[in-house]
Amino acid sequence: MSSKIQKPLFREYIIASDLLKGFPVEIISPRIPHFHFLLAFASEDYVEDPNTKKKLGKGNFRATWDVKKFSPESIRNLKSEYGAKVVISLGGRGTDFPFNPQDKEIWIDNAKKSLEHIITEQYKGPFGTVIDGIDINYEYIESSEEDFAHCIGKVIDYLKTLISVVSIAPSNPVLSHYQKLFKAKPDRVDWVNYQYYKQKVSNTSEFVNLHKTLIDTFSVEKLLAGFSTDPNDKGNISLEVFIEGALQLISSASLSGIFVSDAQSSLDSEPSHYVEGKAQKLLTESD
Repeated sequence: MSSKIQKPLFREYIIASDLLKGFPVEIISPRIPHFHFLLAFASEDYVEDPNTKKKLGKGNFRATWDVKKFSPESIRNLKSEYGAKVVISLGGRGTDFPFNPQDKEIWIDNAKKSLEHIITEQYKGPFGTVIDGIDINYEYIESSEEDFAHCIGKVIDYLKTLISVVSIAPSNPVLSHYQKLFKAKPDRVDWVNYQYYKQKVSNTSEFVNLHKTLIDTFSVEKLLAGFSTDPNDKGNISLEVFIEGALQLISSASLSGIFVSDAQSSLDSEPSHYVEGKAQKLLTESD
């Protein structure tokens, strides 16, 4: 791979976890240099606008995953045995979890406090927090590009003093919002998880060309390609197109890593966690 590209990264979202006993460590390839689990989601509370009936965010975040199953102790063990990092993903899927602050400055203040509590208190270890980073993952945004970049940017600035990794997760419907945020904070954002499964990508050349276009904004070093095993995301991009496109991108040193959403959907697939194994093999055999 090109010297411009770091050792490849693989990331796995954990959203629903009823079928999971804990972190699915069996999917971690011993050859992958960097592996992240993303706990989804830390979601905020909302009130309803009496006029528009739209949801207005208050910025008070709480963990919606099973905090007993994914405890500070389990994260310490994960790090000790596998060297993986753990990131908390903020936001949520769909219109039930929009980014739409009721009051921008109050939202920023509440977000800083509530997320700091999750990171430093709920996930406190003997030598500080066991959480490595945050992931910005709003799929539905009601506010302007400027307000999104301002509010999220302020929170990133604050939390970057507590954690080392920041990623953002754009998709086609809200791409311009994330582009605005990235351009405002290029040195603060470490990784970009682009959700190809949120738009129609019919063939390999379309996938490769889209990725290379996105590199112009997000840089080759930071842009990751995402595939979803969630049945609700099925139909926009096939596994065959994704794998072949990833191979072409790797061969031209244009892909720094891959992420998959999500662990439970993959467990419930046949064969279990096939995509995760295939993706890590592609990344490591081309290294």
